Amino acid sequence: MNELLDEMELALSDLLQAGLASAGPEAAGRLRTLARQGEQAGLHTGAQLLEEVAADLEARAHRMQKDDQALTDRICRAGRYLALCRQRWQEEAIRLRWQGRS
Repeated sequence: MNELLDEMELALSDLLQAGLASAGPEAAGRLRTLARQGEQAGLHTGAQLLEEVAADLEARAHRMQKDDQALTDRICRAGRYLALCRQRWQEEAIRLRWQGRS
């Protein structure tokens, strides 16, 4: 699970670091692949958020005027969701280790 969360976070940070203007179809494809993997791993909300970001990226390529506020908001929301997932995953791992020692 940690590896998948790492990949999802990396994909989102790559978008923000490289800039949305340079995000091509491969970025949307990468997000869709990660969304499918997330769905299979049980991260249904994360999968939906990544799908929405991918759809926004694809739609952005066909618009003359670029208003990236909604897309940026989605990326940030997805990032927050992934951070919460990571925290929950770590708490669960700690709980399981603690129970194993009791």
